[in-house]
Amino acid sequence: MKLTRTAMALITSAVLLLTLSLAFAVPSGAITPEADRRYQAEAPLLWEDEDFVDEDSVTDGSLGSAIKPYRVLANAAMSDILAVNDIAYLDLDIKTPGRAPISANFTDTGYRDDTIIVDVQEVRQDDSTYHVAYVKIATPSQIRTAVAGDFGSSRTFKTTAFAQSMNAIVAVNGDFYTHTKAGFIIRQGEVYRQKTSANMDLLLIDDFGDFHIVLRGHDNQEKAVKSLMDQYSIVNAFFFGPALVMDGVTQTIPDNYQFNPFGDEPRAAIGQLAPLTYAVVTVDGRISNSQGVSMTELANFMQSIGCENAYGLDGGNSSALVFNNKLLSVKDVEERSVSDIIYFASATEQGEAQ
Repeated sequence: MKLTRTAMALITSAVLLLTLSLAFAVPSGAITPEADRRYQAEAPLLWEDEDFVDEDSVTDGSLGSAIKPYRVLANAAMSDILAVNDIAYLDLDIKTPGRAPISANFTDTGYRDDTIIVDVQEVRQDDSTYHVAYVKIATPSQIRTAVAGDFGSSRTFKTTAFAQSMNAIVAVNGDFYTHTKAGFIIRQGEVYRQKTSANMDLLLIDDFGDFHIVLRGHDNQEKAVKSLMDQYSIVNAFFFGPALVMDGVTQTIPDNYQFNPFGDEPRAAIGQLAPLTYAVVTVDGRISNSQGVSMTELANFMQSIGCENAYGLDGGNSSALVFNNKLLSVKDVEERSVSDIIYFASATEQGEAQ
């Protein structure tokens, strides 16, 4: 049977429309090949129905301990694999900000574009208020750091000011590295300090965005850091701690660790749940409705929300979690200026025109 030109044109148009619809229905690509391999091998994305936690049945004060990894990774937002085939990595340079986010994509509790997913929660536990930002990124270049001045400078900024200047979607204070003299300090690939510590733990983040925690001890850190640098390219390294969770196991806090580890204080921490998936946490303290927590309580919380590795950041008045340029952490004092932050940024090019 011979088709008329009109019929042929209609069929061609239909095929073209079907092709375009499939392009939008199917994710264009996956996470980086190495991260994808790890993600498929390690991320626990399937669970039995009986494991589901009904939030309505959770009593006040127990929600944090009831949250499991599947509650983060299997919900509609955080379980998506972000497409990265057409996404350029952000420049490594520490002065390069993230790309401008799409302002219309912010909600009160999150943000989403083709390169980053953020879910913000507030949890009451331990007679305190926990602020939690779950973050999933498409490329390792989107977990970044910024410093207030040249390395060695005493210059400081408020975390909110840092966040705005770097186009951060989520930002948290870092380790205030200018207040210490030891530690292995790297920021955006630039080495500032290479010293070991007898009593403080280290956090190293490699170019896949994976966390490596090195426990205290001169000999241990010297050997471990050398080994890690032989295997990976380390992009950022921090000196505060303590180690809260390692390989999914809650760590025992040493009796002699610094910064009043067993007192009730405002706290800050960062953890990795899976490849390119993180949790940033601060705890309000020293205020009437939130006393603050010990490092042990913080470690238990980080483990309970599914962190495979988690590390304490500078706490007290320095602790500050910022989302969409707004300070989520509640304080009884003015926001403190700090020397450095950790932040998560978009890699989308759509926001630049906003």
